[in-house]
Amino acid sequence: MNRTSSLRNPSQGWDGFFFNQTQDKGLRRITVNQGALVETLIQLSNFRQYTMAESLLRACTREQLQALHEISERAFSKRLIYSLEKQIKRLGNSADKVKGVLLAELMKILNAWCMEGHRSAVRCVLMELILEEIAALARMSELDREVYSMLHEYGLPYEPSLCR
Repeated sequence: MNRTSSLRNPSQGWDGFFFNQTQDKGLRRITVNQGALVETLIQLSNFRQYTMAESLLRACTREQLQALHEISERAFSKRLIYSLEKQIKRLGNSADKVKGVLLAELMKILNAWCMEGHRSAVRCVLMELILEEIAALARMSELDREVYSMLHEYGLPYEPSLCR
């Protein structure tokens, strides 16, 4: 049992609350599960990378922000709770709009951490991802090569080699 599993609601199961695929203006939006999102925000807070945390929060839907707010007292620093509450107020009662793809924001964070040498943080987040999310990350062309190689540790199958 990892540390973010205790933050999930029992009804959410292991697939998490946040994994869904919807069509919106022709864009396929894949969001990450609650465990991975929480772990990413915890790591960002530990590194005091609040600007990156706020960009991740801006990519969340109102429903995701509300679910994060429910566990915020147990999981996040006061500064991160403030950012979360500020984002909830900013959204107001408006309908969810596609502002940014959450998985793309996560990819940018993982790439930055890899360049900064925070490989253990990358692995903590990758450990929380489910197979569909790992496969979606692997398909992103801007994903750092080293992060891509780590995906194999968490379930991404190796492609068959043409060399024999």
